[in-house]
Amino acid sequence: MFVAALAYACGGSGSDSATHPTQPTEPTQPAQPSPPAVNLAALRIVSGTGQTDTIWAILPQPLAVEVHDSTGALVAGRRVRFEGINLVNFAPVGQQNFVNPLDVLTDAQGIARVGVRLGGGAGTAPLRVSVPGLGVPDLPVSFTVTRGGPARVVISPRDTAVPPGGSYALSVAITDQGGDTIPGLVPTFSATGVSVTATGQVTVPNTVPLREKIVVSYQNASDSAKVSVYPRLPMVYVRSHVVNDPKGPGKDVAFINTDGTGSTDVATTSDASLAPSAVAATTSVVYYRGDPSADSKLWIVQPGGTPQLLLSGSTRADAWPRLSPDGTWVYFVRDAGSLWRVKLDGTGLDSLTSISTLRTYQAPTVSPDGRSVAIEDRNGLQIVDVTTKAARTLAVPCDYPSYSPDGTSFACTTGGDVSIMRSDGTGRRELAIFSPYAALDSYSSLDWTPDGKWVLVMVRDQYAALVEVSTGQVMPLRAALSAVDFQPMFVR
Repeated sequence: MFVAALAYACGGSGSDSATHPTQPTEPTQPAQPSPPAVNLAALRIVSGTGQTDTIWAILPQPLAVEVHDSTGALVAGRRVRFEGINLVNFAPVGQQNFVNPLDVLTDAQGIARVGVRLGGGAGTAPLRVSVPGLGVPDLPVSFTVTRGGPARVVISPRDTAVPPGGSYALSVAITDQGGDTIPGLVPTFSATGVSVTATGQVTVPNTVPLREKIVVSYQNASDSAKVSVYPRLPMVYVRSHVVNDPKGPGKDVAFINTDGTGSTDVATTSDASLAPSAVAATTSVVYYRGDPSADSKLWIVQPGGTPQLLLSGSTRADAWPRLSPDGTWVYFVRDAGSLWRVKLDGTGLDSLTSISTLRTYQAPTVSPDGRSVAIEDRNGLQIVDVTTKAARTLAVPCDYPSYSPDGTSFACTTGGDVSIMRSDGTGRRELAIFSPYAALDSYSSLDWTPDGKWVLVMVRDQYAALVEVSTGQVMPLRAALSAVDFQPMFVR
């Protein structure tokens, strides 16, 4: 095919130093030297324009243009620039180092030739051909780019949560390598534990908790999505709100269920480390405000009520409160160096033991029967009998300890892992390991679901999650807590 187009300019000479503005996708080749200036008149396409091929294809026919002087004669050794506007790249004929733009010298017949590689988007691929700085108008050229074959399966949502027995629509797009959707293609779905129709309607059972994977395929391309069914368990936590929140920047002590329902704020403060604690035996929430090594104080509040100091006359730094399962006692750390308890009404202040720790986080954990309290110590895990005040230390690492609901085990972490061990310090078993970039939040506790089947963790700057004790499976609680929330604890 021969396609001709003429672009005429006034006879005159100029300098090759001026260049047309470009946006290269790769470094250009070194500038080629230009011969002495001549009066140029026209560029003409010889061959190669108007081709059609799929994305990323190298066109079978090079693009060739002629340069003519004012007499109509062909000009050898003249620099011609090929510049792609829509991800079109060029290479010298016979080579594979495609760049954009590319400068090529005309040969002895006055013709400049380049190989062309199309980009990744279907549609029209325009480009410009020019002789920089010599006043000859740019020569517009275009190719047609068609979609490639099926290469990817794109799923939305990739990870979601629904209530027990609920359903939702899974959106699926099949695209070529460049990301253009190919209409009319029908994928196949496969899943265990949930049902999926041929149109992508997902229905989950009433089983909780549940974490299942759905695989979507078309020919050799496939992808997967995950769906969670959360138990509806109440939690107390710290909710962060940002500048555009009507309350302004700050923190809320709040309730929420693991499935994202029942969100209720009970107190607002500018302090970050609040360590809220609540139990089913009472409607009260205890937390602290201030620096736990200098001026922190314990507070108590009920939903709809006004926060009150728990120890109004205290001049000490009281922090990291935890309610006993029966709601009678509040266990806390004083002056970052001793473990105390006080009744929920502020009476019966009682010193239990001294502690020594290097960690900011120092919340104790109370046994389900209320007879002992454990806290991390520099030398291991210190366990105190609250009646006799006798203390024993398990010389094992157990950061952020949490008693299991039956009192036979502790959940622990060392920053990036979650493990459990027996209450005598033996039988440690690792459940899950989080990457160094997704370590557990250093201000949030571990906690157990009431049935003892899952451990609640907070992954720093990312999400809260349940870790299954039997399998180590991780179930993100994205329906309830976001990356800016922290310190979640179940209400028992």
